[in-house]
Amino acid sequence: MLLAGTALTLLPLAGVRAQSTDTLNPWLQCEADELAGDIVPATPDLPPLDELPIQAEAGRLDAGPTESRLEGQAKLARGDLRLRAETLTLERPAHRARAEGGFVYSDPRQVLRGQQAEVDLNAETGRFKEVDYYLPARNAQGHAEEVRVDRRQRKSQLEDATYSTCRRGREIWELRARDIRLDENTGRGSARDLILAFKDTPVFYFPYLSFPITDERQSGFLFPRQGYDSDTGLDLQAPYYWNIAPNRDMTITPRLMSERGLLLGVEYRFLEPWHQGRLSFEYIPDDRRYDGARGSFNLSDRAAPWANFYTDLRYEYVSDDDYLRDLSNTLDFLTDNYLERHLDARYYGENWQALARVQGFQILNPALFSLTGNPYQRLPQLLFHGAWPPSAGGLNYQLYGELVNFQQSDMVTGARVDLWPTVGWTLEQPWGYLKPRAGFRYTGYQLDDTAPEADDAPSRAAPVLSLDSGLIFERALQADWLGVTAGAQTLEPRLFYLYVPYRDQDNIPLFDSAMMDHDIDWLFRTNRFVGADRLGDANQLTTALTTRLIDGPSGRERLRASIGQIQYFEDRRVNLYPDNLPQTAANSGLIAQGQINLSSRWAVQGGVQLEPDSSDLLRTAFDLRYYVNPRQLVNVSYLLDRDQPGLDLDDQIHSVDVAFFWPLGAQWRALGRWNQALNTDRNLETLAGLEYEDCCWALRVVGRQYRDSPADADAQNAVYVELELKGLTRLGSGLETLLQNAILGYQPTRY
Repeated sequence: MLLAGTALTLLPLAGVRAQSTDTLNPWLQCEADELAGDIVPATPDLPPLDELPIQAEAGRLDAGPTESRLEGQAKLARGDLRLRAETLTLERPAHRARAEGGFVYSDPRQVLRGQQAEVDLNAETGRFKEVDYYLPARNAQGHAEEVRVDRRQRKSQLEDATYSTCRRGREIWELRARDIRLDENTGRGSARDLILAFKDTPVFYFPYLSFPITDERQSGFLFPRQGYDSDTGLDLQAPYYWNIAPNRDMTITPRLMSERGLLLGVEYRFLEPWHQGRLSFEYIPDDRRYDGARGSFNLSDRAAPWANFYTDLRYEYVSDDDYLRDLSNTLDFLTDNYLERHLDARYYGENWQALARVQGFQILNPALFSLTGNPYQRLPQLLFHGAWPPSAGGLNYQLYGELVNFQQSDMVTGARVDLWPTVGWTLEQPWGYLKPRAGFRYTGYQLDDTAPEADDAPSRAAPVLSLDSGLIFERALQADWLGVTAGAQTLEPRLFYLYVPYRDQDNIPLFDSAMMDHDIDWLFRTNRFVGADRLGDANQLTTALTTRLIDGPSGRERLRASIGQIQYFEDRRVNLYPDNLPQTAANSGLIAQGQINLSSRWAVQGGVQLEPDSSDLLRTAFDLRYYVNPRQLVNVSYLLDRDQPGLDLDDQIHSVDVAFFWPLGAQWRALGRWNQALNTDRNLETLAGLEYEDCCWALRVVGRQYRDSPADADAQNAVYVELELKGLTRLGSGLETLLQNAILGYQPTRY
């Protein structure tokens, strides 16, 4: 019983961390504390402590009628608990124990070292003075002037206590509290007069803070978040976590911005065996910089109410186009260009699936849709796709069907039905394959708001015939190539013939159709358009060649390179817009694409497309990536795209993008990004910064010049500073999201 009470002493102190659900990132922790050697290995399946004997060891034992005195490296042990001191005194009638001349207490979860210890074995209470402690789970340490423990009441109290994850004696940052109380009955702790100090300089003061002391979710205030920028000013958030039920919770976050005002954010989450979702909203009644009320709303819900039946609901809303950019909100919006609202209901059969959907959008960046117009709402959309395995004669069947009602303001609207049954046959052998397929596609419309002379019920019907064939040659490698000494190289020629007769489609509106990007896969598409409003006429043959290099021991594909071209036997008369001229080129121009995985760290990929007639460069892309971890990486990309008819030089794409995160030493790292539009000689984004990272803290300083749109004449400038106290919190805001968007593969350290 001697040591049972001290097991409650300090482990819960780590509850002052930012959130109850956080886990410590083990990356770059400080070396183990000087007390780490006293941690006792955990013993599984131990019986209760009061059933275990107490073992004693000392150089000298003096036993009297009222007390026993253990001297000379005295030790007591019970289960996996240990207590040692130079002198231990046991008062037998009162069952009190005193440690003099310094003591060390240890168990699998903590170590305590102090000057005096008094333990009442009957009451199961303890009092300890001048205590140094170490918590291995957090790699954290601290000091308390006095610690009181009441094991029966399951309560602890610390006075004049500190907490840090830095090296003992070299605390770059430290929490200091006048009084800390821990209650295992409620699973919560509280601290009064709490000071956060950085390099012995007080930074923040909190008169009172409540926090969880177990891994279980607990209601209470989370650690405040703070930051600063020129538009928002001082930004202070004080989240309150409400553990409503084991499967439901809510976080309420008042956010005070000195330049804007007070914003309230709420996030509600729920989880059922067949149903989960989240509802979030923010509201600021008077944004002083915006001069009015602003807010946002985000609802997501996924459910599986029956076998093979699934629903997906998402609704996003913001009060104005600049909300996401101005307030740097943390709600889970997919993009800041537009917000999506949809409700999907999907069913999977044995060889088929069906989808019912309603979908709409809130446009936040109208310039992005200046050429195509805002996307149509689908109210509703019904989709069906079936693929049945080969039956008699080896024939396989597929059926695609769609019924959708398109709605949009100030545009032609209406319903569209699209049916596309196909039948195919497959001969597949290790040396090659042959896949003929025949289909018939019908698309019909019932339109509203058309011009007086326009057809309000146009339709289109055409057969779609294709023949896909290929051979596979393989040889064993005879020499070292790209580091592969045992493996195989393949050579795979492929022919793909497609025939679709011409159908006049100039009277059909454009609801969701667009030109498809040209890559190596485009050579084998049965329609050169995305969407059902255009079906491209075709009488063409694709010839292509692919080679692959396969590493024998691992089976990894180290190289893949493909080259191909479409040979046209007729002009293509179907275009997106009626005023476009027929396409008369005899071929598509060569398209080449490849990827090389030089090692687990190096990867290179690129593609080239040539002009059909002149063989001039029409499009090229190149990407080089070196990736060791999120803190050591390089991304280099180059893109030239002249395949945009009707656009002038300023609107076409010609850019280079370089981003990196690179160590300059054990603790210093440089980071940067340069994204330049070469066709307009306009800087889209230049970002440069330095990071200093120690085992328990990090400082990042980043300068940025950027344009929100390539069309912006003037660039904006910004400076970001972030101080991270590992195991506690991060001071500063916005930099984490900025670096994740700017540098592909970057991931922040979690605290």
